[in-house]
Amino acid sequence: PRATTHMKIFPRTEFGDPILRAKAKPVPLVLVKKSGFPKLIAGMFHTMRRADGIGLAAPQIGLSYQLAVIQLAPTKHRKTLKASEKLALINPKLIRASKNKAYDWEGCLSLDGVRGKVPRHKTITVRYTDERGVAHTRTVTGFLARVFQHEIDHLNGTLYVDRMENMKTLSTITEFRKRAK
Repeated sequence: PRATTHMKIFPRTEFGDPILRAKAKPVPLVLVKKSGFPKLIAGMFHTMRRADGIGLAAPQIGLSYQLAVIQLAPTKHRKTLKASEKLALINPKLIRASKNKAYDWEGCLSLDGVRGKVPRHKTITVRYTDERGVAHTRTVTGFLARVFQHEIDHLNGTLYVDRMENMKTLSTITEFRKRAK
């Protein structure tokens, strides 16, 4: 924990910034081997945790790259969330999705202060490269599948509000706390 206290917190882009609506560029895999890349990923994890988040995509820090980090952990709004391993997703592609969907509340570090109910596939299979340059094909379910989809959407210029079927569920944090119980 001590080493992260001096780590840089990246400024986050906010709703309305055009980079959030653009399709991010693929990460050239030679870049993964460069010395600055692990620092970028570490800084993204640090920025995400300091903002009480569980996922962060590169466009959310102003970088148009297909790169996202995910780590489930308890947050202010999801106190019972079980911690997961740290995942760096480089050039992720959704290759399979269940027909079954689940609705749950989502928020976003780039659209702070509001939540909405979003339908997401219950099970997905994703192909991605990790921070060591190793390719993975992974099937995930439940809440982790939701987070994967949310972050992959960021890399395609899609925000969770675009996926909402009922905009009447869009609410402030105060109202979300009342209704999400």
